[in-house]
Amino acid sequence: MLPHELDQKSCESLESEAILRITSYHRRDFDAKVVTAEPGQHDHARSSLFKSFDESASSGLGRLQRLPFELLSSICLLLDLQSALNFNQASRGARETIWSIPQYHRLREHSLECIWALSRTGLSHHTSISDLHAAFLTELCVICGSFGGFLFLPSATRCCFACIESAPDFRIISFHSLQKESRRLATWLKRSHLVIHSIPGSYSSNEKEYTSRRKLVSGHHALQFPQADHDEDPRAILGKLPDSPVLRCMAACRLPYFNLATGDLQLGISCKGCQIAMEANFSDANFSRRERLYSRDGFMRHFWDCVEAKELWASSEGGMVAVTEPEWTRRGGL
Repeated sequence: MLPHELDQKSCESLESEAILRITSYHRRDFDAKVVTAEPGQHDHARSSLFKSFDESASSGLGRLQRLPFELLSSICLLLDLQSALNFNQASRGARETIWSIPQYHRLREHSLECIWALSRTGLSHHTSISDLHAAFLTELCVICGSFGGFLFLPSATRCCFACIESAPDFRIISFHSLQKESRRLATWLKRSHLVIHSIPGSYSSNEKEYTSRRKLVSGHHALQFPQADHDEDPRAILGKLPDSPVLRCMAACRLPYFNLATGDLQLGISCKGCQIAMEANFSDANFSRRERLYSRDGFMRHFWDCVEAKELWASSEGGMVAVTEPEWTRRGGL
């Protein structure tokens, strides 16, 4: 690349950074609408899940020592999260093996909240390291294709907040309500260890604090109910039960997107211009615009199509003048 091309690329990068600073913001309220660890709980999880060994701990792997490292790594990636954590605690040799696997190392560094949430909800037995890592490297919601800043815990699926609250694939129902409709289906889910134990907190757009733990089940898991020797249809059973955005949010958490090529870690950003548009003319379409998250590159593509964001940028005189922004965006949606 020629020197003048490098200078042009540098200028474009600086302008993009300024545009992002002036016209985008982080939706802090999304953090409070799904499973979120309280301050200090991450440290407790880190110390309990990844505690160090004393000098007397065994350093061997037993018969596993005979396996080539590549094969042992492949086996470890197929383990469910709980089994991987148990193996991690078996010996210094097991820990060194686990920690030397890049996928595990990335999750330990950047997805501790998800590991904590899966463990606390009782779903760590049903999520493999490879599945969680695949979601970590996925940018877009598997349902609608927009940027997905969340993980649906029962299926370890990358998703956006709008789909958490509305997509049929992400339905969550009360275990006790299901039990009243079909004791057989409820018993099968319980015996299969597919009952989700909610974590106290506030969820969805509901500001109510839920202080007790609830037993929940995923529609995704209920539909796996074998029907070979009975005539109960899980779809018909689920159709009789109420849907709840609050329960759905009890089975989701934030998950950053990791770009393996660049090493960039992103939670998603929102558009101040879309909030300005909604305040000027409230409609379902403008509300949906406001709720979307973007990657940095995705936001720049959106920016050139957003009239209000471009007007906000113009008022900043190229990022040199402070602008007046909506109170909503200034507070990050809180």
